Amino acid sequence: MKDKLVKTGHKKLYYRFLGTLRGMGFSLLAIIALASPVFIAVGISAQAAHADTVQVVEVSSEEEPAAPNAE
Repeated sequence: MKDKLVKTGHKKLYYRFLGTLRGMGFSLLAIIALASPVFIAVGISAQAAHADTVQVVEVSSEEEPAAPNAE
């Protein structure tokens, strides 16, 4: 390690910071990889729930009989 420090001029804290940064990056990637299927499933179930709540309106080509005037 000492030869590396002398050759590059970086201090020990620099390499610890880089290691910590890499560790946090891999942890973040792991969390995203594990959470993405959950987000996909929630999105699909929300679309299905929305499709169930949409009311289908049937349009009839026949005219309804006119109501008698109440005048």
